[in-house]
Amino acid sequence: MDPVRASEGIGATGPAVLGQVRLADRVVVTSSVKQHPDRYTLLFGRARSEVGHAVCLCRTDQVVRLVIRCRAGRYHLANWPAGGHQHAPACPWYRSSSSISGRSAHTGSITTTDEGTSIRLSTPLTVRGASASPADKSMLRQANNNSSTTTRNSMGLLALLHFLWESARLNVWHPHHRQRIWRICRALLEEQASDCRVNQVALADVLWVVPPFEREHADSINVAWQRYLARLSNVGRTRRRGLVLGEIRAFEPTEHGGVRLRLAHQRAPLFASTPLMNRARRSYPSVFSEQAGQVGRRQVVLCLVERSPRGYPLVVDLAAMLTTGSYIPADSSHEAEMAEALQNAGRAFVKPLHYNGGSIFPDFVLVDTDPETYVEVWGVRGRQDYEVRKRSKQAFYRDSGRTLLEWDVRDALPDLTR
Repeated sequence: MDPVRASEGIGATGPAVLGQVRLADRVVVTSSVKQHPDRYTLLFGRARSEVGHAVCLCRTDQVVRLVIRCRAGRYHLANWPAGGHQHAPACPWYRSSSSISGRSAHTGSITTTDEGTSIRLSTPLTVRGASASPADKSMLRQANNNSSTTTRNSMGLLALLHFLWESARLNVWHPHHRQRIWRICRALLEEQASDCRVNQVALADVLWVVPPFEREHADSINVAWQRYLARLSNVGRTRRRGLVLGEIRAFEPTEHGGVRLRLAHQRAPLFASTPLMNRARRSYPSVFSEQAGQVGRRQVVLCLVERSPRGYPLVVDLAAMLTTGSYIPADSSHEAEMAEALQNAGRAFVKPLHYNGGSIFPDFVLVDTDPETYVEVWGVRGRQDYEVRKRSKQAFYRDSGRTLLEWDVRDALPDLTR
């Protein structure tokens, strides 16, 4: 198909077309625009000046706008603020609704404008003065950065991990998707990072998303890693920190009493203190359970790192997330089992991400029914507070007329076919 053609008769009231957008009076294939934006500079300029936005053609019942952004003279498209849920579920621009996203609790720490997204992280990326103590001591002085130390005006590492995963649409599954491997995840994550600033620094400059391993490129990847570490320079009493996003392959004790953290696809390990890893196991029991590493599921981590005096990458803090083999997030092994069953049944669904904001969401939302179907996995037994919350959620769904699909893990999985 010609990536650019006349758009007469096609639009919000014409036939829906996935993977295509309208720029001014022309229809453009989305993948072509993303891969070769420079070919469309004039068309981008016209659309921005004449219309003010692009239009996604995935829906017929409404106009679904896309933001046109320009950075250093180069144009690209982005979701309209809070408009990702307006796209068709199979559309590559589809995102979770704010009603089932913890992002709604972080309006003070996430600011989105025509220029991109700005994030305020509760943990500093540059440490100066007397507070620049050894990494493990700094970690111990911090309360659990995943929850209590975050405020309305800042977010912790787990919230940032959830933001990136959600923005990259990795919490969404549709049967039209091809197999999701780390190479695809990394490309989507880096695309989102390129549009963000964290603590007034370009996220792409401080975030290392582990590249997929390729034997022929192993040496060049290692050089790029060393170049990234070199940017985390320590000057006097000032330390610069970075963020490393990857998947745990293994962790093992070192001869000095710490922990060596090995990431999938990467030769060079990270190093962490034993107290930090003990705290991580307590904070993320489903991620670090023995079962998680035995059934083909993923243990994704976002690590805050700095360089030791000898140049080693030290983990100051981390957030962790359990996912299925297709990188769909799950809060427990039972949720991961449900996600895999939904995927095998050919369902289109969203996994709400909490950003650790304390919001109560369904475990999954099926978006291939009208209205949407909520999915709950009841996996905790013998806790009174859990039973109270369960009955409260069941009453809410019943009183609000929501369609509910339930699974008590003591029973067999229900019929999940559409």
